Amino acid sequence: MKKNLFLVLGLISLTLLFSGCVSSGDGTNTGAKTVLTVYSCGGPTEALTEVNKVFEQKYDCKIEFTGANAGKLEKALEGGAYADVFLPRTIIFSQQLVDLDLMNPDYKVYQFTDWVILTKKGNPKNIQSLADLNREDVKVYTDSKSSIPTKKAMINQSELIDSIYEKSSKDFDCYKKMLLEFENSEADATLVERRVTTLPEVKGRYEIVDMPREYMTPQTGIFTVGVMNYTKYPKLAYEYQNFVLGEEAEQILAKHGFVPVNTEEGQEIYNNYYKDYLKLNN
Repeated sequence: MKKNLFLVLGLISLTLLFSGCVSSGDGTNTGAKTVLTVYSCGGPTEALTEVNKVFEQKYDCKIEFTGANAGKLEKALEGGAYADVFLPRTIIFSQQLVDLDLMNPDYKVYQFTDWVILTKKGNPKNIQSLADLNREDVKVYTDSKSSIPTKKAMINQSELIDSIYEKSSKDFDCYKKMLLEFENSEADATLVERRVTTLPEVKGRYEIVDMPREYMTPQTGIFTVGVMNYTKYPKLAYEYQNFVLGEEAEQILAKHGFVPVNTEEGQEIYNNYYKDYLKLNN
């Protein structure tokens, strides 16, 4: 654990080196472009990289982006690492930083996610549900040792998922390793976060079977964006927060398999499954 934290801190110190040559506190340009330091959990990295490029062009700035395990980044921020904006999976990490007087309390929910079943093209075993993966005739690949395994993502289905793990044809510690073998294997199905289905090496190669939203562990399925209260560039940091919640970013996030909060589907999820947190965006 400590070793991993040191690695994350090493990455963060590099961003600090790059962010030393910046402009005035309101984010205006005085010669060198303003550098906004943005931390995010690793899942939305591809989506936010694209969002960041659009934001950089629109606001004539540079973003130093770190996508890594949200818990490790949160601990790094507690330990004095610098970021202007933090976008973790779950509400918990943002609220912890607010409680420590490190993040402004006006953080927002910006998107949701879920898990899906992947089957081979044509879905030859006619897999329609999570329970079907437990059938004797269905071979399944799993990633129970990954950073967010299916069991953690759908904790209320843990008994069924444990049974699927027990019959797994092969188990992995990373979804990328799993998918590298899955395509040319005899396995019939696997479970992944929906965003994975939009990656170039995965998109269009498999059938996608949806599962009920009720299966999702609430804190695994939600993402927030907040401004750190010590940011050198509050105006630009809030421009970034608003941009992530806006229509341009919305289209990018949706393309990468997420459900932006301000879409019709996003509002339905928010109102039906996260009623206790509605005040964050009101």
